[in-house]
Amino acid sequence: MNKNLLISIIIPIYNAEKYLAMSLESVENQTYENFEVIMVDDGSTDSSSKIAAEFAKNDKRFKLFKQKNSGGSIARNKGLELAQGQYVAFLDNDDIYAPDYLKILLENLQKNDADVSCCSYLKFYGDGNYVFDKLEKAEFFVSTSPFEDKFKRKKKIEMLMWCKLYKKTLFDNIRFSEDLPAINDMLLNIEILLKAKKLVFCREPLIAYRILESSQTNKRLSDKRIAEYAALPRLITAVGLKYPKYKRLLNKIAARYAFGQCVEEIRQRYDVKNDKDIYQKISSVVDNLKKDNIFSLYNLGFKRWLKLKSFEKSIKNKAE
Repeated sequence: MNKNLLISIIIPIYNAEKYLAMSLESVENQTYENFEVIMVDDGSTDSSSKIAAEFAKNDKRFKLFKQKNSGGSIARNKGLELAQGQYVAFLDNDDIYAPDYLKILLENLQKNDADVSCCSYLKFYGDGNYVFDKLEKAEFFVSTSPFEDKFKRKKKIEMLMWCKLYKKTLFDNIRFSEDLPAINDMLLNIEILLKAKKLVFCREPLIAYRILESSQTNKRLSDKRIAEYAALPRLITAVGLKYPKYKRLLNKIAARYAFGQCVEEIRQRYDVKNDKDIYQKISSVVDNLKKDNIFSLYNLGFKRWLKLKSFEKSIKNKAE
């Protein structure tokens, strides 16, 4: 493995004082040492910036930049503009890298002449650090058509940005959408998989994803998040303008991803009787997606279409 290759690790930071040091230590302790850490403080109001500054003071590989609170997409885009490495990785400010995260992903990428190196992840709960089991062997598979393998052949390829190592050149003309400050992985990685010629996927979990009570997925659905739910499927279908070969498939992906957010997630998290405001707002999003022909029978498939009809009926019945 060529140890002279620089990896840029981009970490947006926002009010993470309780967990940030653990995340940054997991980077500092990587067995592959040729990296730079671009920490973008997104207007934190706690001591996160001081913690990041201490790492930058003690280790020249850590670099701290600040911006007014603008959201994760803008912070990551700033990191991409500043990145000097041939490869790019991401980390959220409360998650944990396994010690060999960079080493394994880079080895797999180089050995297979791939554009993207991907791994699995695991979830953990609580405020403490996570200690990974010793990895005896990292099994992997190679895809020479990543987009089709993911969405046609249904192979396991994670769509989260922080379980991947990317060639920096993949981000030429690709950035995180500013319309999606929170749910930005899906759109970006669809574009990346369409552009990438080869991907290698490590089956072992090399990153620990911390589940918090205060995380976005556990918060009550805000108007901003509902706006993202409405924007995402339209942005995915728009990718079809650049890749007309996959226009129909992209329309299906957009519809089924939106269905998961606007129907299945809502049913799981909220009660139609006690959360009328949420259902009213989501009902408006669903109506608009139907008018735009995103929520069509063809795109959703028969089973989802029936579930959508049942969902709409339950809202109507409660409104009467």
